[in-house]
Amino acid sequence: MKKVCIIGGGISGLTTAFLLKRKGLGVTVFERSEAVGGNIQTIERDGYTIEQGPNSLLKAPRLIDLVRLLNIEDKVIAADENANKRYILSDGKLEAMGVKSFFNGYFSLKTIFNLAREPFVSSKSPANESVAEFVTRRIGAEFLDKAIDPFVSGVYAGDPKNLSMRSAFPKLYEMERDFGSLIMGTIRRKTEKPDPNFPRTFSFKGGLKTLIEAMANELGDAVKRGVAVENIAQGENGKYVVNGEEFDAVVISTPSYVAADLIKSRDANLAKTLAEVNYPQVAVVVFGVKTENIKKTLDGFGFLIPGKEKRPILGTLFHSAVFPERSPKDFQLLMTFVGGVRAGDKLDAQTDEQLKTTVREQLSEIIGLTGEPDFYHVKRWKRAIPQYRVGYEEVTKACADFEKQNAGIYFCSNFYRGISMSDCVKNAFETADIIENFLKEN
Repeated sequence: MKKVCIIGGGISGLTTAFLLKRKGLGVTVFERSEAVGGNIQTIERDGYTIEQGPNSLLKAPRLIDLVRLLNIEDKVIAADENANKRYILSDGKLEAMGVKSFFNGYFSLKTIFNLAREPFVSSKSPANESVAEFVTRRIGAEFLDKAIDPFVSGVYAGDPKNLSMRSAFPKLYEMERDFGSLIMGTIRRKTEKPDPNFPRTFSFKGGLKTLIEAMANELGDAVKRGVAVENIAQGENGKYVVNGEEFDAVVISTPSYVAADLIKSRDANLAKTLAEVNYPQVAVVVFGVKTENIKKTLDGFGFLIPGKEKRPILGTLFHSAVFPERSPKDFQLLMTFVGGVRAGDKLDAQTDEQLKTTVREQLSEIIGLTGEPDFYHVKRWKRAIPQYRVGYEEVTKACADFEKQNAGIYFCSNFYRGISMSDCVKNAFETADIIENFLKEN
């Protein structure tokens, strides 16, 4: 039996290992920590189900495939339809985003006109264009500030001035390239349409850890927890040697700075590049509060904050409004994000108690929270989300070139070809297929 080593037990590594095992290959997953799942960490405390990293999933074809392969579709829970609003903080007030945003004064007449003329803007994205430059060129600075900037903070905890449009939002980049317009691209582009009966936004009973545990249980003893990997050697027979075991192929499913150490003896230049990928700090501050202590009706997913608002938080998710089973009756679970690129290294200087105070003060102003929370929890991510900065296409190309030059070694992680969970799962399916074909030929 051909054997594959997977280094890293996050969503990318576990999915790849699970799929390879289903293909009849021998797999071993080395995970340096005692817990698998990477940034997907769900804890239960005082009647609350708390996501310390990603908090929900948007349906995508490969995600649905994975759920069904694991036979956990009966554990899927849909987001509450009554919590479908997305709010943006503007001049200290929450504005619900949507069609009404173009008629209630949130956007100026100039921005509305710019959006109407977007299909007729003939310019094309030059090399190394940032998200900010792309949006300003096609629609305008106000749309960037009021819609895109908070969205980028919510997804990347990043700055649209630094992120590469082509790498960070490839689908939008391709719409302009292929159709000359974002609006026309949305209308004309043929995309995969997932099962209409599957919820658009979903999680699982017990939280996202349910997905992780299902894969870990399927893999069983193939997952080696608390076992680090220092290097990838190669024997005289051409096979790869990891922690004293021989493998026919290796998958690197680690953060880029860990991958850098694993490949530095093979490609010092790429190792240096991967070590320099920026991962900003983010803290997740979770409050459990009585519903009666919040003046604002929690009828949405949450709110995001544009940089121009100069607030010390990035935004807050109304998590128990979206998934009511996440908190006890008559209580709400609020998840607030602090840090990101905007904050730099400021998080290091703040204690958990100071973060709690900051978040409480902000939520008091924004949603009318009164009193102290009945419960709070802080999770710090020293290195949270890889930033696909301007020029990141060269990083992606260098990784692809490395794979060609080192047959049998593959990257499958969120620093390579997409940061979202659906991207990671899609890439895992592709990686598993590539490895299967490679091993058939070798």
